[in-house]
Amino acid sequence: MSTHTSQLTSYRSNFASWRHERPFWGALLVILAGLVIGIIPAQLAMTFALVPSTFMFAGLVFAVFVFLCGVFALLRPELAEFFGAAGILLSVASIFGALGGFGVGMLLGTVGGALCVAWERPDLDTDEAATGA
Repeated sequence: MSTHTSQLTSYRSNFASWRHERPFWGALLVILAGLVIGIIPAQLAMTFALVPSTFMFAGLVFAVFVFLCGVFALLRPELAEFFGAAGILLSVASIFGALGGFGVGMLLGTVGGALCVAWERPDLDTDEAATGA
């Protein structure tokens, strides 16, 4: 039983250090915004059994790009500022293609993108000097 708890503690510790090295919360909000923005065109397509229109296609394209901005901000933290700004622009532009996820997706994308833009990479030298290593 103690090996499971030590493994769980190890996983938590590894995840905490991984999360600390990237704009986790901002990227997570941008990913969530992409999902919310994509719900509108997908729901319209399923509810009304419409043939794909320009509105639905544009909405899904915006949703995919906003989602990918969040994923890439997590995977490439050194480019978080670029992907955060792109996430903001695409979230605001999604108002034309997907109604911005009724404003909720646009708001999430804007806040998450701003968190990515404001995020600063932790300085490892300062951390090591503070701990005395």
